[in-house]
Amino acid sequence: MATRRTAAALKAAVPDGGRHWHALALMLLAGIMMGVALAGLRTVADRGQEFSSPGRYNEVWQSYSLSRQVMNLAATADAVASGVEPPIRLKLRLGVMRTALLPLLKTQIFEELNAQRPQIQATLAHLDQTTRRWDRELSWQDVAASRRLAATIAADLSDEEPDLHALIVAANIAVATHSDRQRQALQRTFHWLSLALLLLAAGCALLALKIILDQRRARRLANDLHQLNLSLERRIQERTQALRDREALLQTILDSSPSDVTLIGADQQQVFYVSDSLLIQSGAEHASRFSLAALFVDPAEHARFVARLERGELIYQMEARLCPKAPYWALLNARQLQVGEQPAWLVWCFDITQRRRQQERLTRRADTDDLTGLSNRRALLKATVKHLRRRRDMALSVLLIDIDHFKRVNDAHGHDVGDEALRVVANQLRSAVRDPLLVGRVGGEEFAVVLPETPLAEAVTVAERLCRLVATTPLALASGPVLALTLSIGAAERRPRESLKQMMRRADRHLYQAKHSGRDRVVQSEG
Repeated sequence: MATRRTAAALKAAVPDGGRHWHALALMLLAGIMMGVALAGLRTVADRGQEFSSPGRYNEVWQSYSLSRQVMNLAATADAVASGVEPPIRLKLRLGVMRTALLPLLKTQIFEELNAQRPQIQATLAHLDQTTRRWDRELSWQDVAASRRLAATIAADLSDEEPDLHALIVAANIAVATHSDRQRQALQRTFHWLSLALLLLAAGCALLALKIILDQRRARRLANDLHQLNLSLERRIQERTQALRDREALLQTILDSSPSDVTLIGADQQQVFYVSDSLLIQSGAEHASRFSLAALFVDPAEHARFVARLERGELIYQMEARLCPKAPYWALLNARQLQVGEQPAWLVWCFDITQRRRQQERLTRRADTDDLTGLSNRRALLKATVKHLRRRRDMALSVLLIDIDHFKRVNDAHGHDVGDEALRVVANQLRSAVRDPLLVGRVGGEEFAVVLPETPLAEAVTVAERLCRLVATTPLALASGPVLALTLSIGAAERRPRESLKQMMRRADRHLYQAKHSGRDRVVQSEG
């Protein structure tokens, strides 16, 4: 009852919210004016920086440079036409003139002119088109044609001087017009900035008056606030006891959870709860020393986990390896919550090691040829793409390999002997390359070998070594017969912007050619 009377007295003493609207409005106005003033100062600073930047508008110099390079080109063309200079000098001079022309083709400074001058763009377009044509037609190896073209260039450029003079004049006028507009804009900025500062001063004066009045009112409220504080302390004690009861209930719930659980502060300093198994896995002797970082095997996974929680994400079924001393795969779920007034993270951990091993076994079976143990076509292409993602511009070659007359082996000895022969050849191919994942069986008796960072010449050398290895090593099979086999190989190197399928098709055509031109050989180009 005393608390209610104190609260009622405080409510009567404190002005209601409707009386404070003018103070809030003044504070909002002051904030807006301060933002406007800061924006104006920033604008003035940026534009001052623009004016102080040397060479910001260098179109005038570029127009002079273009005019000088055109005259130099005309003089060089005369010298080449008369035989004084070699054609290569004209080629170089034309390139220099093109270099001076390109900036003016891209500039937008001529849009600042009060009156549009289409002849300026026409002059630049004409110079661009003619110099492109001359550059294509000019050949320093054909001296006679170069001299004739030089005479044409000299004649054409002799009429360009008035247009170039007009270009220089237009560039000067455009730059001057742009600078004048910038100065006018800066002057307008100063004007509204001054007005904003005046309004800010007036608003600050009113705000200061309001603060003085509020201070007087605050002194009258001090006594009532003291009484209210006593009441609030009692309520805080009651609330604290209620929170302790809730914490005890939460402790009971977490202890009963079938999964490993931890409740840790968002600062990762205060640990509210941690399961005994997690405490042991992290190597901590006491809950106060528990750390999420010590729980993860990979520090990068810990960093990603914490980053997602700090962004406020709800983590659902994130897989990670836990317990560095005895690593196992776990499924993590986590969310943010409040423990009292402190933000915290609630984390559940489920052991999924057995499920993960089963998935890995299924993945290996899906990517592996059952007979030879090599990669199948899907796995081979996936491994190749993985290499290309690391370095897209690297040299990459492929060998398509076919066992010659393999049908005779099956017909003469049976499919069991044929399967054993395939396994022996697969082992020979696997032992001859660095990465076994890049050797695959892509057909019945057809294999593929992908050679990253290997140009075609080196790939052909590897292919020839494989041919010799198989041809000179009779296969002594466990089932009895000794087989002498040979290989036909088609080799291809990946071209720029060529897909893997296109490269494999070319290698397949080369393999077809090797088989139909005698077998036991390597073909690297189409005949």
